[in-house]
Amino acid sequence: MRAYSELFHCFYEMEDCLLIPNMKQNYKYLNSGKADGLLMDIICGSDDRLVFVWRKTSALQELYRLWCERKL
Repeated sequence: MRAYSELFHCFYEMEDCLLIPNMKQNYKYLNSGKADGLLMDIICGSDDRLVFVWRKTSALQELYRLWCERKL
């Protein structure tokens, strides 16, 4: 499904993205310096939460690995 980001003014494919509601994880990804061009959108989720929409790439997989190893 194609979606449009009002925040970044671009279209993206939801199938090519991961939705991450964990604010600490999102902060660590953004603060890593390795997330350029990976954040596609920020949307409203359930329970008054913001959900970050990230583009699936090998760079995002690397960030996830570092997150799991507590190296971010």
